[in-house]
Amino acid sequence: MIEENATVVSCEGDHAVVETRQKAACGSCHSADSCGTSVISGLFKRKHNQLLVLNAVGAKPGERVVIGLQERALVSASLVAYLLPLFFMISFALAGQELMKPYFQPAGELIAILCGLLGLILGLFLTQWYARRKKRDSAFQAAILRQESNSPVHF
Repeated sequence: MIEENATVVSCEGDHAVVETRQKAACGSCHSADSCGTSVISGLFKRKHNQLLVLNAVGAKPGERVVIGLQERALVSASLVAYLLPLFFMISFALAGQELMKPYFQPAGELIAILCGLLGLILGLFLTQWYARRKKRDSAFQAAILRQESNSPVHF
């Protein structure tokens, strides 16, 4: 289970909108004081991400909570998001190159590029379809696991 601290912003039925803070990786490093990367990351404002999560514990707005997501859901969604478009792009480019080689000898590379772009677009549409299909699957939704503390945080 991947866990993250968040603050409940609002509640909508059995779901809640929570806000998490984007952290720089430099915060956990021991040499952050003497590193140039930490200075650069300090110049940029930290972002706040809002997510709709399942509210199984009945958290209320302003409460600090711990949200979680199954590792399996994250890994499978990442594989689909990264590998599916790449697979279709390469497959279509190779197929376009081989199938059109006898007909378009001088423009073979251009045909392969166009077929690769077509495959990439198809892969992105299939990724979007997969995401919409899994949106309602509770195994792929983040959920509030527990309340961090009883003291509410004011915005």
